[in-house]
Amino acid sequence: MALKLRQLTAVRGYTLLFSGLDFDLAYGEFAALKGPNGAGKTTLLRMVAGLIAAESGEIEYSIPDEAPARGIYYLGHELGLRPNETPLSHLRDWADMHHQPRERILPAIDRLGLTSRREVPAWSLSAGQKKRVALARSLVVPCPIWLLDEPASSLDVGGQCLLCELMTEHLNSNGAILAALHDPMDLEPSRVLDVGAFAP
Repeated sequence: MALKLRQLTAVRGYTLLFSGLDFDLAYGEFAALKGPNGAGKTTLLRMVAGLIAAESGEIEYSIPDEAPARGIYYLGHELGLRPNETPLSHLRDWADMHHQPRERILPAIDRLGLTSRREVPAWSLSAGQKKRVALARSLVVPCPIWLLDEPASSLDVGGQCLLCELMTEHLNSNGAILAALHDPMDLEPSRVLDVGAFAP
């Protein structure tokens, strides 16, 4: 089992988003989060990523010892690119921060279709190109658990197809994916977690 969520409760301000949330995610599974706007899908992903604390409950991880970066790749709405960074410099810093070989960087840039943009500062990149840089991080620092918050947003049709390819390859390598999806994808989830079902 990759993740075990037990009796999680989330509060935003004075609003209770959800409580008593239980869910297990196994390796090789793709689970999609659903629920109305404001149900807490992004909040749940950020909790599992360790970016915010749950009001109560427990999150258990089963991560291989050799996995880098706590074993978790998180793709949120904030992509973490500084304006003057280039895709190449950003991915170099990412690899170095997680003690991973730089040899993965150029193949990742090529795979994401960024070769001609690798020396272009982020302020000059389109939203879709910035998303591709963020996706390239998953190839530079491979992690067994992926947490994706509306990963197809800002991507054109080609980018969305590439995203599905990357997700399929990750699942075929026995990775686990938990994702909040705004629009349907060509890749069907194996399970669905309705966050709205745990609303008060």
